[in-house]
Amino acid sequence: MTYNNLAYSAASRFWAEVAACGVTDVVVSPGSRSTPLAVTARNNPALRVTVQLDERVGSFCALGMAKASQRCVGLVCTSGTAAANYLPAVVEAHHSGVPLLVCTADRPPELRDVGAGQTIHQTKLYGNHVRWYAEVPCNLDHPDYFARLGVRAVTMAAAGPTTGPVHLNWPFRKPLEPQGQLNTHTPKVGKPTEQVRPLVEHEVAALAGLAQLPGLIVAGALNLNEAEAQAIVAFAETAGWPVLADAGSQLKGRSPLVLNGAETVLDRLNQLDRLNRPSLKPELEPEVLLRLGGPPSNQAVSQWVARCSGAHHLLVDPSRRFEEPSFGWTTTLASDPVALLEAATPQFVSADPKVPNWSSAWIQVATQAWQHTESVLSAGSLLEPLLAASVLRSLPAEVALYVSNSMPVRDITSFWPPDAPPRRVLVNRGANGIDGVVSSALGAALAIDQPVAALVGDVAVLHDVGGLLAACSAGIDLTVVVPNNNGGGIFSLLPVASGDVDVHFTELFHAPHHVNLQQLAIGLGANYQLARNLDDLSKAIAQPCGVLVVEVPIDHAAGLAQRKQLAWQAD
Repeated sequence: MTYNNLAYSAASRFWAEVAACGVTDVVVSPGSRSTPLAVTARNNPALRVTVQLDERVGSFCALGMAKASQRCVGLVCTSGTAAANYLPAVVEAHHSGVPLLVCTADRPPELRDVGAGQTIHQTKLYGNHVRWYAEVPCNLDHPDYFARLGVRAVTMAAAGPTTGPVHLNWPFRKPLEPQGQLNTHTPKVGKPTEQVRPLVEHEVAALAGLAQLPGLIVAGALNLNEAEAQAIVAFAETAGWPVLADAGSQLKGRSPLVLNGAETVLDRLNQLDRLNRPSLKPELEPEVLLRLGGPPSNQAVSQWVARCSGAHHLLVDPSRRFEEPSFGWTTTLASDPVALLEAATPQFVSADPKVPNWSSAWIQVATQAWQHTESVLSAGSLLEPLLAASVLRSLPAEVALYVSNSMPVRDITSFWPPDAPPRRVLVNRGANGIDGVVSSALGAALAIDQPVAALVGDVAVLHDVGGLLAACSAGIDLTVVVPNNNGGGIFSLLPVASGDVDVHFTELFHAPHHVNLQQLAIGLGANYQLARNLDDLSKAIAQPCGVLVVEVPIDHAAGLAQRKQLAWQAD
């Protein structure tokens, strides 16, 4: 068999096993050196190939697909800087545990370090940000190797508590074009891969015993389905434990114990602690803190958790990565969080009599804080906090919401109204960057059978114009809501904004861009609507219709003033 047909046979065997292991989607960016990988993926009837011209867009699109579908997604690109453009998405996938199968084509060893075009050092290009790396051999006459490579790659990416990206570097020699009829292969080794859900029995008993004490659940980003979210809520309701939930936890809106307004309460508690006035603290101090998912997005939550020094701090982390920057945990539990809470729920012994009063106190104080928030928002104009609350109220319940980092994820968490329904919320909270959010939302819309909306700040949209362009040609329903304060508004909340020394704040931090979003959106092929008030916003997002950019102009100074008003002053 000629070399080029060996290359196609090897790649075909690889994709056959990958598909048998449960992969259904592959995102390909055009290139020459990757021809055998791209063509054989496209020829496999079990794989859906999505073409993205821009590798950076393609990689975040694959990340959004994998996050939304909860399946491993493949990536294929040519050599050189094409592969380097995958790095931001690979970093995010690593930190958020999203399974990606990254296949980069490469020049063979004899063309490296000799000035060949599109040739860089791709060996372990992504460093420690992958679960496994392999340099695929140039000797292609070992069909069983390529079959087993596919199984191992998907297993390493998707079949365990430490899910994440895997990198395979494929050096191909010319000729790259197939000769004659291409053969297709059926899987010989692969079996559909199921994610391991470990359960440690003694941890179940320990948690069941602690559940009789006044406790609190702190839930960061969790990629849960409906049944899994309900299992966590069932534990909370059985134990009588309030839940401080990030929007990306999938727990918001599911129970009165999932507190709305909690971030405002904790901000006040932190302030009282700094003033040595702990008048609210004794009745709200937990004896057990249970941390699920990623770290909280809200700083007030993180600071308060770190101050609860007298509590048992249980960090549930099946990956054993111990992602708690305060280092405040006293015990780490290696069980899968859903399996752990499901198993512990029926084992509860009778709770301490003070637990009902404890949970009632939390609900009461959070309700008071939310009432204060609601009064401020109802008296003000359409600024970021009211925008977040209104998006959650006005979007149809079947629309999934992809939320950008910076202020949007914090606002969606802090201003989730009690009357807003539960909703699928996706966030890139691994590395917490603002890059690739539109592309990620595009991937989610391609992967799931439901419309998607995205709440993305103006800087993040400009950071991912390529993703917006790609969405416009994808035939999807994607509503992109853009609070536009003409720059990096979050920096105005940092101490650098109010320092005595001139730090050229506006130029270096807020960095006004003065981009006309209407012209940009229409030029890319998107629909556009301007929303200056709640009626405009509600009408714009009520019915998904193609790719729509909804711009909400934000008065930056008014927004800062309103955030100060939102501080709750109850003692």
